[in-house]
Amino acid sequence: MHPALSVILFTTLSGAGYGLLFWLGALIVAGQAGRAPALVLTAAGVAFVLIAGGLLSSLAHLGRPERAWRAYSQWRTSWLSREGVAATLSFLPLIGLMLAAWFGWPRVCYAGIAIAGMVMAIITVFCTSRIY
Repeated sequence: MHPALSVILFTTLSGAGYGLLFWLGALIVAGQAGRAPALVLTAAGVAFVLIAGGLLSSLAHLGRPERAWRAYSQWRTSWLSREGVAATLSFLPLIGLMLAAWFGWPRVCYAGIAIAGMVMAIITVFCTSRIY
């Protein structure tokens, strides 16, 4: 098997980003990261960049990147489509964590958003695994 460089970059970058999102969520739920908003902002920002970089590199693997939006339309039958939808939705908890850290939201909000982020990371990685 000789995967394209774009597939290697996608798998590595997005996998690292989802791993970071999951473990950041675990730290928040355990009550270890809520006292350090700079840690949450930094980790969520790095996860965001890794995931976005991975997804952008996956566009290079498409024959016609301008048709990438069509990948979302087949979510009922295609694991690739499900992965795209889950990857896009995983940005919501990431942004929520950054907002919670920036504005100092209560720990309950932090924990709820963190759990959502952990779940979305697992779902997205699972969808990716079903493709391979």
